Amino acid sequence: MPVVKNILKYTVSLLIAFLLLWYVYRDLDVSAMLAKLEDVHLFWIILALAASLISHVTRAYRWNLLLIPLGYRSLTVFRTFLAVMVGYFANLIIPRMGEVSRCGLLKRTDNVPITTSLGSVVAERIVDLGSLLLATSLLFVIEFQRLKDFFFSFFNNTAGQIGKNVFAIYVLAGIVFLAIFIFFVFGRVFKEKFKHNKTFNKLKVFAREVAQGLTSLGKIENKLGFWTATVLMWCMYYLMSYLMFFALPETAHLGWRAGLAVLVMGGLGMAAPVQGGIGAFHALVSGVLLLYGITETDGVLFATLVHGIQTLAFIFFGGLSFFIASLIATSIPSVQKQEEVQAKN
Repeated sequence: MPVVKNILKYTVSLLIAFLLLWYVYRDLDVSAMLAKLEDVHLFWIILALAASLISHVTRAYRWNLLLIPLGYRSLTVFRTFLAVMVGYFANLIIPRMGEVSRCGLLKRTDNVPITTSLGSVVAERIVDLGSLLLATSLLFVIEFQRLKDFFFSFFNNTAGQIGKNVFAIYVLAGIVFLAIFIFFVFGRVFKEKFKHNKTFNKLKVFAREVAQGLTSLGKIENKLGFWTATVLMWCMYYLMSYLMFFALPETAHLGWRAGLAVLVMGGLGMAAPVQGGIGAFHALVSGVLLLYGITETDGVLFATLVHGIQTLAFIFFGGLSFFIASLIATSIPSVQKQEEVQAKN
């Protein structure tokens, strides 16, 4: 059953991605778009790729800082960088699989328990979510006049559709409430039986270890390094978006505000529950560029170029990282947990 469930989840997310791609490309002349690729400036693409790689190395360094208070002081940025890149590669195959994959790789190369590192990744994602919300708020403050009509129109249309389906919403809310109530009653009635259930106890241990990883956020020893790395990482994300403007003559005139808009919309697109943000990234980035006077065709071309470069980089560096990590796992002794060292100190 778990295999069938995973296949179904993968198929549904892939179907959504292709539907979004169809929606984006449905009225466009693809051959005309491809002809414009002849005018692409590779110099700016190389610079954008360099900014992207710096962001990935910075993420690896920041992850190290989260793992140090959990007892793993001997980890190197190189090792965690390999795990991060394999995680990005895995996300191209199955949405949200990257977090588990990079933790699994670190287990193989450095004997870091998956549950512990997964908790630190959850903590990391919480910080990233906060950073994205901060960037979104900044975008609204700076570009309020440009964005307000667009979003007001969107929400008015959405509200109109919701108003037509009030009864369905009430029914759905009732079902959710009933499910929560049944779960609560069921848990109270069978509480004693759960205490002696092996599966339940394993889940408790798993939850406890993940919680331990989450606490790493409050135990960071090098707080200045952590927050500096976070700022640098998002600056590199922004710089990649901005530099890519110069790769196409149609977007070369766009300013720093448009770069911020692409950063926010691209971040939301990559966070969508589809493989590698496919479709969602294209729709959101090309959509926001319309507000800056870019035609739909050129906006989709820009989004396709940015996403395509990122995807190829993830495939190349992710595949190479997996190969190198496989060699490390079989030839270099694992880094053992440093609890004894901490106890002595």
